[in-house]
Amino acid sequence: MPPHEYSYPDPGDRVTRSFIERHEPFPGYWAASEGRALELLGERLTAPRARTRALDAGCGDGRLLPWLARYAAHVTAADPDPDRLAHARATSLPADTEIAFRTASMAEVQGGPYDLVLCSHIVQHMPTGAIEPALRHLHEITAPDALLVMSYSRAPVGGGGYVLEWRENGEIRYESVDRHRFDEALTTGARTGVLPVRLLDPEEFGKEVAATGWSPVWEWTYHVLDDFGVLDSYADRDDLVNGHPALRHHLGRDIFTLWRRDGRRA
Repeated sequence: MPPHEYSYPDPGDRVTRSFIERHEPFPGYWAASEGRALELLGERLTAPRARTRALDAGCGDGRLLPWLARYAAHVTAADPDPDRLAHARATSLPADTEIAFRTASMAEVQGGPYDLVLCSHIVQHMPTGAIEPALRHLHEITAPDALLVMSYSRAPVGGGGYVLEWRENGEIRYESVDRHRFDEALTTGARTGVLPVRLLDPEEFGKEVAATGWSPVWEWTYHVLDDFGVLDSYADRDDLVNGHPALRHHLGRDIFTLWRRDGRRA
């Protein structure tokens, strides 16, 4: 689908907001959990800001551009949806940030070589056959030792699946579908207001990413939506999950992963 024809299926993020309203374990957790993950991630981005060229591949409305601009003085923001990109253009950034906007998908954006690439909740909304070539493309347009940040909706290790999400009468609705129906919902059968979401097994998906020329550096599971009962009074649920491999294997809705570009050709 040419970039100018693409429209994100959840305009205004209404489906996503409904999901948060229904599943957030306590008020303020959703934003705080992501904020903590971004803080921990930022501690691992140590390259000089002035010399760092970054790409936000799938920037949407620009929500994470201010965070990215903390670590890169030269930023390219790309998204295939021109309406969302128009909102991104209005994002306030530090005055010394050099910013360029491109109407392009993760697999089509050019420029670089980039030192840092951010793909926030993109791969879970891509047709399954499009992810590998997109990751190889990012490998081609990045500098040696470049870093790739990906966040996505995860499944328990050994799991995985596909769902369609939409709003109906003010409530969030779900339908589990197979891979074919998921891919169809993103292409020929796309419908505004119906958001296809792939829940990725982080171990299996990690193998796919590694096969395209990226080496794992760090990961952090966040948005832990399970009922922790009184435990929330005594421990931080995100710290608890990430500190125990058995819990990390099974719990958490989202995950940040950090990768370093291999020197070998992908």
